[in-house]
Amino acid sequence: MSDADALRPGTARRPLIFSMDGFREGLVFIAILSSFFVQFEPAPYDLLIVAAFALFAFTGLGLPRALLPFLLLVILYQLGAVLTLTTVLDRENTARWTMIGAFLAVTGVFFSFYLAERTESRARRIAQAWLIAGTVGGALAIVGYFHLVPFSENLLRYGRAMGLFKDPNVYAPWLVFPAVVIIQRLYGSGLKRSLLLMMPLGLIVAGVLLSFSRGAWGHLIASTAMMTALTVLVAPSAGRRARILVTCVAAVVAAALLVVALLQIPAVQQLMEQRASLEQSYDVGHGGRFANHTIGWRMALEEPLGIGIFQFAKKVGADVHNTYLNGFLSYGWLGGISLLAITSLTVVLGFRYVLAPTPWRPIFICAFSTWAVLMIEAAVIDVDHWRHQWMLLGMMWGFFVATAAWERRTVAPQAIGLISARG
Repeated sequence: MSDADALRPGTARRPLIFSMDGFREGLVFIAILSSFFVQFEPAPYDLLIVAAFALFAFTGLGLPRALLPFLLLVILYQLGAVLTLTTVLDRENTARWTMIGAFLAVTGVFFSFYLAERTESRARRIAQAWLIAGTVGGALAIVGYFHLVPFSENLLRYGRAMGLFKDPNVYAPWLVFPAVVIIQRLYGSGLKRSLLLMMPLGLIVAGVLLSFSRGAWGHLIASTAMMTALTVLVAPSAGRRARILVTCVAAVVAAALLVVALLQIPAVQQLMEQRASLEQSYDVGHGGRFANHTIGWRMALEEPLGIGIFQFAKKVGADVHNTYLNGFLSYGWLGGISLLAITSLTVVLGFRYVLAPTPWRPIFICAFSTWAVLMIEAAVIDVDHWRHQWMLLGMMWGFFVATAAWERRTVAPQAIGLISARG
């Protein structure tokens, strides 16, 4: 309606109506949208998620019974952290670190509650907000790496792009989910829409590449491969499957051309050669990452209560770099076993539900592919305090609950109808 129309007799403007539901949903959207900025704690994302959780809890947030196993395992995991904390409570930063871990676990629980209801629309909003944030994050990587603004150095660490994160090794894996979402959308898009999607995808992939994170490179490739395989499995026809594979080949060629273009820059080529090596000095040999894992597992077997957060680095001289080992060392046997149970159960239920023909299946496939590969990477890096790891984990359990309910509503009645018809 134009201003002129609004001034005509008998014509009224549509009133602006405040909606609590809209406000709550918008708060979560903005929280995820702000997730590209985490250079200090609490980050805007943290404050907004706390506000959203409090608002949902105050105005109504259901607890489906199917979420009780997840909730119980998370509680046991954090209880292990608290019990182990009592042995090192007097050490610097141990209480703070444990509190941050508990807070992030709560955010995971929130996302499981959040996606258990109104799953399709909420999943789309999460994906869209993360996609926008990832595009901004990718653009910041390019701006920083090529020194396009005066504060470029603040966007880099040791010459590696990290956007407005504190570590390129956390920044780059955060970009994987939006990249996988865009690639999946390319599989079902026409030429015009595909061209529009290429710009945000190029920015995000450039961010992953310029982070020079070997784990993130592998994470992106493996998650994309897993998403593609699952998407092909659920394709409705042979023609659609062929189209996906053709698009996949085209995407690989485009990615290769992007890499070749970046390698024409001497600084990129030099750092790429250094980072592309499978064996780094801090990985192999005496005192390397993998040798330390052996030492750590021996310690874990001897200490049922663990040795406490940060204590492995003080004893050995290097961080754990293994989420599961850190679970046993910093959270005791109770925490370590709970973490293994959460991960194993989530993988099993993921494969159980991800192929169900729900309206939210495409995003479910992307989230599961991203999270599953991340938890493989967790064997060589500690992801316990990564915000997006807990977000993805919570999303998984929200999808499980929603998909199980969808099957009860649709599959069971269909089966009953088929039996009645045969009878």
